[in-house]
Amino acid sequence: MDKTLGIGEKKVIWIIIVFGLILRLISLNQSLWLDEAINILAVKNFSLPGLITQYAIADFHPPGWFIILWFWGKVFGYSEISMRIPSVVFGVIAIFVVYLIGKKLFSKKIGLLAALLLSINPLHIYYSQEARMYSMAALAVAVNIFILIKLLHKERINIIFIVMSNLFILLADYVAYFIFPAELMLLILLKEKKLINKWLVAAFVALVLTSWWIPIFVNQLNAGAVAAENLPAWRFIVGGFDFKTIPLTFVKFIIGRISLADKMLYYALLLPVCSLFAYLLLIGIRKSNNFQKKLLLTWVVIPPLIATAISLVVPVYNYFRVLFILPGFIILIAVGMLHFKNKLRIIIFVIVVLIEFICSLLYLLLPGYQREDWRRLVYYFQSFKPSIVLFESPGILPPFDYYAKGSINAKGALDDFPAKDEHAVSNLDSIVKGHKEVFLVDYLVQISDPNRVVVRKLNDLGYIQLDIKNFTGVGFIYHYILK
Repeated sequence: MDKTLGIGEKKVIWIIIVFGLILRLISLNQSLWLDEAINILAVKNFSLPGLITQYAIADFHPPGWFIILWFWGKVFGYSEISMRIPSVVFGVIAIFVVYLIGKKLFSKKIGLLAALLLSINPLHIYYSQEARMYSMAALAVAVNIFILIKLLHKERINIIFIVMSNLFILLADYVAYFIFPAELMLLILLKEKKLINKWLVAAFVALVLTSWWIPIFVNQLNAGAVAAENLPAWRFIVGGFDFKTIPLTFVKFIIGRISLADKMLYYALLLPVCSLFAYLLLIGIRKSNNFQKKLLLTWVVIPPLIATAISLVVPVYNYFRVLFILPGFIILIAVGMLHFKNKLRIIIFVIVVLIEFICSLLYLLLPGYQREDWRRLVYYFQSFKPSIVLFESPGILPPFDYYAKGSINAKGALDDFPAKDEHAVSNLDSIVKGHKEVFLVDYLVQISDPNRVVVRKLNDLGYIQLDIKNFTGVGFIYHYILK
């Protein structure tokens, strides 16, 4: 990193940013998955008031992302690439903001190294390519932290910018709100009485400006409580309490969403990688001064702890929901890496960069590590021309609808959701009447039909399983024929 400063700091950061952008554009047209398709069809079909007051009740997030996507879609269309570009932009800007934080908090070297690590981080790349709000939330928190650092360095900042930064978070994602108690705790630890007052005023103004959202937020809570009661398995998918969650977050921050079918090999490879990063993290903490340590640890540690505690009651914690702490984690890793001298520093630099880059390439280039492949499923059915396709749900699932556009005869097999007994499939005989073959998509069947009521009903109606196919992320597709 010493030599890179010699060719010009601005050139280096621009090279890193452009490189990060290129990585985030690779495979950007991969198939949409469920949540993305739900969002995209919503912004396409709802008016803006309807999107905020009706659709948002069932999607437990603030309105900022929906509003951005609504306007963006009206101008640039609703293709996979178009709908993901806002997240790409947020992700690339975050690289620059992390550089600014590292530079302001430590040095130019730390800023550049942290920016490089974020640019190639597999988890950040993944969510910079998703038409959801997590990349936006990560940027919002990074900007907010940068402003806080400037305030702690006694730099004058107009309170309007502080309020706007708070609004950015409040409109991005609910879990990102946990950065506010972390920041307040930091200010108390640092005994910044005057700054606490300014911080509280800015927070209060931002809350007042978003108070119009409170009634909808209450409705979201009520809808979420009903869903958690009726779908107990769902809470563990969306973020229920689990002792493995925090260790899993650490692993995902390093390797992203990469995994291996051979778990023995996976853990054998994971152990030395995680050990290295844990060692670098500890060194980064130890080599930080008191101020740096308190700021970075409150940023990285407090929000996950709050999310874990709340998940005992309301399922909110999943590793991607705390993506906004990843920049702080990466800065500490960068500090740990630059602690070493001469050849050892170069060796560690090469190892860390290779780990991150290889994991990113595995995701970007191998479809098996990418999102649910609904597009390939629809293409398969369009070429096969099935008589009827059934879903383990009351209706057609949004990603299937997005790609099929009514070209395939598909229906939901369930009258009730989730299916508890045969009453949930009381109309299935009329749905499949006259069809000698049936295809069943068992996506999320463990939630919608854990007792496999649909399969039992098909067997009772005389259908037998002929074939089974597997589609990445979607799961198994069963082909039934009538005896």
